[in-house]
Amino acid sequence: MPGIDVRGLRVVSRCKAVVAVAVTMTMVAVLFSGCSRGDAGPSTKGVHVIEFWDFPHLPKTNEYLQQAMRRFEELHPNVRIRYTKLPWQDGQQKVILAVNSGRPPDVCGQVNVSSRFIAQDVLEPLEDYLREEIADFHPEYIEAVSFGGHVYAVPWYKACYVALLNLDLFEKMGVEPPRDGRWTWDEFVAKLKALTKYETPDGKLHDGLAPPRHLANYKQYYGLVTNLGPMEYEAYSIIYNAGGRILEQQADGSVQSAVASPEFLEGVRRLIALENEYKVVHPKIGAMTQEQSWNIWRDNRTCAVTFQGAWCITAVEVANAAIARTNERKRAAGRINELESPIRYMIAAPPHDEGTTPVLGSSGLGTYVVFRQRDPEKRRLCAEFVKFLVSGEGQRVLRHENVYPSRRSTGNLWEENPMLARVFELFPHGVMSPLVPGTERIDKVLQQELQRALLGLTTPEEAVRAADAKVRAILERARRQAVRIKEDRSTR
Repeated sequence: MPGIDVRGLRVVSRCKAVVAVAVTMTMVAVLFSGCSRGDAGPSTKGVHVIEFWDFPHLPKTNEYLQQAMRRFEELHPNVRIRYTKLPWQDGQQKVILAVNSGRPPDVCGQVNVSSRFIAQDVLEPLEDYLREEIADFHPEYIEAVSFGGHVYAVPWYKACYVALLNLDLFEKMGVEPPRDGRWTWDEFVAKLKALTKYETPDGKLHDGLAPPRHLANYKQYYGLVTNLGPMEYEAYSIIYNAGGRILEQQADGSVQSAVASPEFLEGVRRLIALENEYKVVHPKIGAMTQEQSWNIWRDNRTCAVTFQGAWCITAVEVANAAIARTNERKRAAGRINELESPIRYMIAAPPHDEGTTPVLGSSGLGTYVVFRQRDPEKRRLCAEFVKFLVSGEGQRVLRHENVYPSRRSTGNLWEENPMLARVFELFPHGVMSPLVPGTERIDKVLQQELQRALLGLTTPEEAVRAADAKVRAILERARRQAVRIKEDRSTR
């Protein structure tokens, strides 16, 4: 889930917080001076202090977490929770530094499970503590946090990408939005073509792109705006629905690159065709960031469709609330001609092939991990605390975050909302890559090659071949690393 800066309406993606930066040892010393590890042993009074670090959430979820911490302490008089709220901008780097210094928190909120931490062997396996209730978790969630027969996190929610539609532009262009939020690839392309028009100074709409010599005087509308960059998978909504995947887990448990598959190549071709052949997307999507694509859709209102994390639902509501407040001030000042209309919107699934079910890409699995503990009782209490956080109201509160709960018994929290229900029911099966140590580098090399293809610097076939070779090399290094981890454990 992203944090939303209401004042600037700026959405910050959680995934970007994972990027590591170089930091001097002096900074490490300053950052962690005064920080103590809870697993160094109980205090003289036998109280276990659980260091709990987590990232910000929306207000109702933050309120729930505060209540949950107090309730857990009431149920366990020998436990004290010491809570630290991490910043989105560099919070993950603080966690990495804490791990590298040998002083991590006891419990920590994470997006997915860092394969870096798996490689470092600093996380507690939790399958024994989940044994009685693991069947209630969506199996896709458990698979995403498992490696080598161990479960390294307790899943809380899954965030996914959706198509966000500006209904005002659909109406302006005379285009019907997709029925029940579902559309085939052919329907998607046809609607994007009908949504791509330019407006002349006389107010008339014309099909396609404006003549280059008139760009300064004509208003251009596009069917779609999207983006592709490091840790940004919005555009993969096209690739996944062509059947493409980045990694595939084999029957023997091994993980192989799927980048060279015909389905992945077809998805890349479709993505490029939207810009170069059909000419229905905002230019240069290969060089556009998530923040840029979001701002264009929200502020410029010249693009009818965008792919964003489902946080966008809350973000649009926040934007509309700000518009309402500004309009009220303008009315009071008599500036009626300056009033701004709120954004009328709906969400839809990405386009899928005829006869198939739409596939959502996942922008992250919210999890809680437990770092290595020396005290068995402290380890048990940490695991119990994590399970407590993601149970009961901890599942229901996720409705306000527009992410999907981890427990199957919770069901579809949006079942009564006709605009959301049909898309949210797809969330549990949203595409996530298998957990493999050392695979952080895959994102960088893959995105670089796809960006080159989107910018016309290479062909889709060349980009896919180059990316596949690099991904295979990374997976081989990861395989050797996994063997070393297993050997190290066997010697303990």
